[in-house]
Amino acid sequence: MHMINCHIHTFTVDHVPVDFLPLRLGEVFKIPYVRTPARWLLGALNPFNNRDRFNRYANFIQVANGKSQEEVFRFVQGRYPDQTRFIVLPMDMAYMGAGKVPKDITKQHEQLAEMRDKLGDVVIPFAAVDPRRPGVLAMLQHFVENRRFRGIKVYPNLGYRPDDPVLMNEIWPYAVKMNLPVMTHCSRGGPRAKGIRKEDLDRYTAPSCWVPVLKKFPDLRVCLAHLGGDDEWKRYFADTWQPTLGTQRKSWLADILDLIRSGQYPNLYADISYTVFRFEDYGPALKVFIADPTIRERILFGSDYYMTENERFEERMLSMKLRALLGEEHFWQIASINPERYLG
Repeated sequence: MHMINCHIHTFTVDHVPVDFLPLRLGEVFKIPYVRTPARWLLGALNPFNNRDRFNRYANFIQVANGKSQEEVFRFVQGRYPDQTRFIVLPMDMAYMGAGKVPKDITKQHEQLAEMRDKLGDVVIPFAAVDPRRPGVLAMLQHFVENRRFRGIKVYPNLGYRPDDPVLMNEIWPYAVKMNLPVMTHCSRGGPRAKGIRKEDLDRYTAPSCWVPVLKKFPDLRVCLAHLGGDDEWKRYFADTWQPTLGTQRKSWLADILDLIRSGQYPNLYADISYTVFRFEDYGPALKVFIADPTIRERILFGSDYYMTENERFEERMLSMKLRALLGEEHFWQIASINPERYLG
């Protein structure tokens, strides 16, 4: 069996809005001799949260400034065994209210297609879809039918819901017709649209936002990335809840596990990208969760490279530690068997 990393990124700073950081600092930080101190500064701007947008931009600077998507991909590819395949997820950040993107999503997709043509099927490209983009269905059709893209990436944090009319009436029916899996961001962390506060994300990104979609399109394969994210894993262990009391809301992690266990959504998956890099805290819990066969069949291995570049464990170390902890049977279930089923 060969591994499939279900969640990596290769987009570069050319695909990030110019005002992603205030005062056009992104342009300043492109200067070579400024990059190293800039990365330290961005990581230190919010010492209490290393998953905020400043820290992520620091990773852009470290990994993807002045590089091509192929260079980024080859860097992470070298951390995995030969023949490992990677789902590569582009980002369409044009509508998040952070200014112009130097190279638009079409160019980002074309570069990704060219990389796949050159390197082969170790690259599994998904297309980034934002329902606010004019002609988004035609764009998706082109890259699926002419450029062999294998799935769809959406990022509701950027300001839209999974049941947006364009998605419900155009994109999801097409995905079912073409047998395309969907990868969606499902965490409070990461970039979000201007004006959306972290506490507002329940209206856009929470697992429950996907219930109308899953009910209307039961054959649509959907992966909720990050299994709720670090904040919601912390809440899972730190908070208690009693449904009969109604005093506290469940964490997104608990919501996802309950949706999968319910048996109502047989094509719902979740990946462990980024979150699993909190290995010492969350690795043992993951092992307990996947002792349940229903959960075990729906979890996908993913790393979220290069967003994880600043984490304690390098890609190679993380995957080997996870394999040692879970054991061969369960590791290959989430790293090969389940991803193949998810991809269709």
